[in-house]
This record gives sequence, structure tokens and C-alpha cells, in this order.
Amino acid sequence: MQQQIRKKSLGSDSLYIDEMKHLQLYSTLSLKMVEDRLLINADFSDEFMKENRLIQPFFYVTIYARGGERVRLIDEQTTAIYNLFKSNFSTSSYQQLIQFAMRHSKQFRHKAN
Repeated sequence: MQQQIRKKSLGSDSLYIDEMKHLQLYSTLSLKMVEDRLLINADFSDEFMKENRLIQPFFYVTIYARGGERVRLIDEQTTAIYNLFKSNFSTSSYQQLIQFAMRHSKQFRHKAN
């Protein structure tokens, strides 16, 4: 039986990421002159995992050559996909994630601070 994928767009009052630790690159895909896509594992607190009913989450970050980025949180175990916005992160957590992605990106390393 095939599981159905659930996509959710989250507003500022849902799923707030204040802290994440041990970011680890899992996989990358680079489309030259278009975008880089990165799968990034992170450790979240047990409280965060229980509160948001997550089992095995990871970030799916897309960095666009024309500027900007998109962040999704995918829970591999439940097949839920969460479209995240800057408002879903503390400022430091968002910057930490994007800077990590830029440093590990094939096309955008030179832009990482």
C-alpha cells in the first residue's frame, strides 16, 4: 500500500525552530546556473520532536542562482513535508542553516560568510 505524502505550509504560529545542533550534509544536487539542493540532517530537542510529532526529520534546502532560498522540513518516517518560512526560525537558527547550506553548496561556496 502506498503512503500518501502530506504537504503543509506553516505560518508563524506553527513549528518554531529555535535551536538545532550538529548539522550534517546528507546529499547535494547542483543544477548549474540554476540552483543547488541540499539534504541536511540536524539534531532537534526531544521536546521539539514530541510537540510537532516528528520522527525522522531533515531539511531540504534549495538555493537559487537568481537569489533567495527555500527551506522545507521533511519527516521521512511520516512522509510529511513542511514548507518553512523565515518566521518559523529564530534569526540565528535560520542564518546557521543557510550559511551551512552555502558552505556545502557546489555553486555558492564563494558567497558564504
